[in-house]
Amino acid sequence: MWLTCSSIGRKLVMAVTGVCLVLFITFHCLMNGVALFWPQGYNAVCEFLGANWYALVATVGLAALFIIHIIYALWLTVQNRKARGADRYNVVTKPAEVEWASQNMLVLGIVVLAFLVVHMIQFWAKMQLAEILGCEHIHEGVEVAPAAGTLFIQIAFSQIWTPIVYIIGFIALWFHMNHGFWSMFQSCGWNGQTWLPRLRKIACWWTTLVVALFIAEAVVFTVRANTSDFAKQYSEYNEWKSAEGLLSTDVNNAGFPFTRPCAAPCDNAPCENAPQCGECETCPGE
Repeated sequence: MWLTCSSIGRKLVMAVTGVCLVLFITFHCLMNGVALFWPQGYNAVCEFLGANWYALVATVGLAALFIIHIIYALWLTVQNRKARGADRYNVVTKPAEVEWASQNMLVLGIVVLAFLVVHMIQFWAKMQLAEILGCEHIHEGVEVAPAAGTLFIQIAFSQIWTPIVYIIGFIALWFHMNHGFWSMFQSCGWNGQTWLPRLRKIACWWTTLVVALFIAEAVVFTVRANTSDFAKQYSEYNEWKSAEGLLSTDVNNAGFPFTRPCAAPCDNAPCENAPQCGECETCPGE
């Protein structure tokens, strides 16, 4: 099959998977931007996605894109090294048009991958994966619901090392995505003197805007996390859930989204009808 047996085919696979990942990164950036101006809206998006079938299908598809992109990147790197042979050890003057990023795409990709692992541990593992497994993250003695996106932002960015790791990852992402953005079009044949300079500029502007927004989000999240505390964010999340009428009403948690007991239970059973603890007017069974 020419997609695997030829160099052009492998580059085309890299280009297609690359453009899909660029679109996802752009979407993820805009989704995080919702948390800047409308935290409740961000939590609503997290509720909508969660572990629903369509979110799981998208997650599997996205994981497949990442894996294919990484495998083909390694494959092309090995192929290029074998093609150059011993010549790669010779000290030569690189042409001016050869970018630094193009010579270090593998290293940049490894840095981005390491950053992605940290990001997934801090968020995906505690949110969608936790919902799939039916467990909840424990922080400061309370259970944090998998869909509580703003609470996980508070937890992650209250740690001093988080913004440092994220900004390093974003810088590596800028170099990797900036070069990959226009080179994927070049791999598809758009390498003329008219379009290639335009694609370079589009790639630079697109990548710069996305990464700049990512960095701005990281800075704002860090400031908020260190000027507030988890207890306040926890209370605000509960108030939002109460206002939306989305609190669980099973007998085990008496209407709270976590496992807090009712402060004023009824004589026969925990209060099931109250939107907030202690506001029940009639007890079940009375």
